[in-house]
Amino acid sequence: MSERDHHRKIIIKAFTHLVDEVKLSSSLNLHDININIEDTFCELLNCIYTDRKFKNLNSESDGNYKAIDLGDDKNDIAIQVTSTIKREKVVETLEKYKDENVYNKVVMLYCQINKPKRKIGFDTIIEEKFEFEEWDLSKLLNLMPFSNLNRLKEISELLSRDILSNIPDITKQEDLTAIEEWEKTNPTDIRNITDKMKSACSTVKEVRIKKYCRDIASGKVELSRHSERVISAMKYRIFNVCQDELIDFVELHEGEEITSKDISLLVDQYTNRAFEIIQDKSLDYIYPLKNKDILKKVVLALIDECYLSFDEEGIYS
Repeated sequence: MSERDHHRKIIIKAFTHLVDEVKLSSSLNLHDININIEDTFCELLNCIYTDRKFKNLNSESDGNYKAIDLGDDKNDIAIQVTSTIKREKVVETLEKYKDENVYNKVVMLYCQINKPKRKIGFDTIIEEKFEFEEWDLSKLLNLMPFSNLNRLKEISELLSRDILSNIPDITKQEDLTAIEEWEKTNPTDIRNITDKMKSACSTVKEVRIKKYCRDIASGKVELSRHSERVISAMKYRIFNVCQDELIDFVELHEGEEITSKDISLLVDQYTNRAFEIIQDKSLDYIYPLKNKDILKKVVLALIDECYLSFDEEGIYS
């Protein structure tokens, strides 16, 4: 199988799972899934459209947008993500939106494969104030940049992370031991990552500190999409093995001045050990996040949250 076919299969698998999940959730009158995937579709559209930038309007500070979820920076396309295909839902959306008329086109994006076939349109509601279209996941598939391998890979990784990684493996259980041990862990090093870096190395550059802080912030967003129990288990396993690395590091550099390069190398070593332990534990337990990028962000978060450091003060006893 070629790499292109591999990514295509992942995209189709993710959409298939999403359709099934939406269908079953809707049958139970559960519609929270629409909210949870707004950010995913926002990122997806930004991968598909390279000439415009979409944003989640529900995250905007003023919150003045009615009946739409996503919008681009050209004021061309506004999108509502929904699992409901009923005409009443469309009418409600258009009635709420038509007086604002901010975007040139309004799209109802259904989390389904086949959009409904309407006998009657919505022209009398729209009154030629804007264009209106109904999209389904088949439409998005037709927009996919299958000829561009790099963009295809980016989309594949996005859907794998946000949709497929949340599919539970019924053959595996949570790492209960790690969850219980994490609850007992109570470190006393109250310094944050900035204090720890400056304490270990007086010449460390602010730009490196700021970069690590940005990584921590973006990591928190990714981790928030997963169970707190699973994340706590992950943190314990990583914290535990990285303590060994910290002890070795402190012994190796005893009496020496720590450099910025030493800090960078230790973060890399922490990340490598995190990768090894999560890969190993994933054989028996549920660990949905295994890539080195997110594991490095977990490591940095553990440093910021008082669990790891670059000196003896951070060794847990």
